[in-house]
Amino acid sequence: MNRSEQMRGYQGGYLIGFIIVTVVALRTTIFYHGRVSLVLVTSLLAIYSLMYILEPWFSFRFRWYKFFYFPLQTCAVIALTNLRPFIDVSSLLYIPLCIQIMRAFSRRAAIVWLIFYVALLTLTLMLGLGWLEGLALVLLFLAVCAFLISYDLLYLRTQADQAESERLLTDLQSAHQKLQEYAIQAKELAAARERNRLARELHDSVSQVIFGITLTAQSARLFMEREPSRVTDQIDRLQEMTSGALSQLRSLISELHPQ
Repeated sequence: MNRSEQMRGYQGGYLIGFIIVTVVALRTTIFYHGRVSLVLVTSLLAIYSLMYILEPWFSFRFRWYKFFYFPLQTCAVIALTNLRPFIDVSSLLYIPLCIQIMRAFSRRAAIVWLIFYVALLTLTLMLGLGWLEGLALVLLFLAVCAFLISYDLLYLRTQADQAESERLLTDLQSAHQKLQEYAIQAKELAAARERNRLARELHDSVSQVIFGITLTAQSARLFMEREPSRVTDQIDRLQEMTSGALSQLRSLISELHPQ
């Protein structure tokens, strides 16, 4: 899959995460309105949002960017989820990171990151809401996260299948064009072989007849001087030979230009 196809396939999960980021930004801004911590919340959300928006562009150009991006975003989420008074909706910011993790790393590394995020989410919600309410909310967040990740993976699979179908169609069109070229070449080769066959027949038959006509004409000239009575036989033979040559020429011409 080339870069343009990757970017197009990326848009599914990216837009889902962007909706979550927008909801969290609106809710936390309203919640902390009029509080001293509003400036800190706004700054952290701005950093998180800006990095999230720029992540596709940087990730497809710099392979090392993911090793810088995810630790910094994780620190931003930890800072936001540990502000007081506690607001549980800020924990949703782990979900976009989980979706991005599935794209950025191998399956084994992604699972390690997911376990780490689940542990952070569980600890944050239990400390902020109590272990029972926190556990219930953790299960809800995990269900939402699992659904969104599954949707994103399905979207990626659909994009990959579509790209594969387009490649197969291109290959089939290319193969069809090559078959047409081969058919034209085979037709031209068959025509060349037929011309060679006719040339051989012309050389083997008609040329021999013409050579015989030449000899007979020379014989008639000699008989005209020595035995004039035999000239008539030679002329009759010349007529037969010319008629035969003409018949063979007509036959070859009809093979070259069939009616």
